[in-house]
Amino acid sequence: MSNLIEHFKRVWFECLLLLLTGAGLYITSGINEPVFRLFMFKVLLFSASQIHAHITRQLIFPYINFKTADNKQKLMVIAIHISAAYLYAQGG
Repeated sequence: MSNLIEHFKRVWFECLLLLLTGAGLYITSGINEPVFRLFMFKVLLFSASQIHAHITRQLIFPYINFKTADNKQKLMVIAIHISAAYLYAQGG
């Protein structure tokens, strides 16, 4: 249980941003401002992608300390987060 709380502490800001953005999209559903709504939707997708990437990374790799990790591990973590953001942005 403490491990779950520790993981939530690492992604609490993204979860909060995800909830606020979703609420903002819901509240502004009657506003006819497509640029603002597109921006909010993209922020929502990016937040969701980072939470998804974090969970995926925790399943594939245990905790990686970037100060002691080798370059392959660092690049894989970075690749997971970038590819998740790209795939969410493209797939919508």
